Amino acid sequence: MPKPVYTNLTDRQLLDLLQQGNEAALAEIYGRYWSKLYLQAYNVIRDRQIAEDIVQEVIVQLWMKRSVNEIASLNAWFYTCVKYQVFKALPIARAKINTIEAPMAFVSDTDSLLMTKDFQRQLDEAVAKLPAKCRDVFNLSRKDHLSTKEVAVRLGISPKTVENQLTIALRRIRFALERTSPL
Repeated sequence: MPKPVYTNLTDRQLLDLLQQGNEAALAEIYGRYWSKLYLQAYNVIRDRQIAEDIVQEVIVQLWMKRSVNEIASLNAWFYTCVKYQVFKALPIARAKINTIEAPMAFVSDTDSLLMTKDFQRQLDEAVAKLPAKCRDVFNLSRKDHLSTKEVAVRLGISPKTVENQLTIALRRIRFALERTSPL
C-alpha cells in the first residue's frame, strides 16, 4: 500500500491530521519548515548544533501539543516558538562563541524583553518542579546539550530510559507553560 502524499495539503489540513495523531502529517510539516526554522535560529545563534536542537524542540512541542485548533498560522506559531527557544539558548551560544549580536527584530522593544524574561522564569519554575530524575535528564540533554547516549552513560541508565524521562519532562513542562503562556 503506498504511503499517503501530503505535499498538496494546506497547513490547516496538516494540522487537522496532526491532531488525530498522524505521524505522516508531522513528517510533511517537518519537511516544509525545517530549513526555514533552522535558518531563523542559526541567523541569531550562529551555532549549528544549537540551531538544530531548537528546531527539534519546536517540532516536538508541536507533536506534544497536538490540540492545534488555536494555531491560526503555523508559520507564525513556529516563528514565535523559535524566537523563544532562541532567547533561551542565547546565553549558551554566547558562552560558546563569546560574542553574538541579536538582530533588532528579536529585541526591538521592552515588551519583548519582558516577555522573554517572564517566559524564562516560567520555564525555570516548571523545570524545578520536575521529579529529580526527569530534571537531571532534561538539564543534561537541553542545557548541557548532551546526546541521549551521553546522558545515559553519565546517569548510568539506558538510552530508552533517557528518552522516556525526556518525554515525561517535556510533557510536564509543556503543560505548565500552557497554563501560563500563549505557547
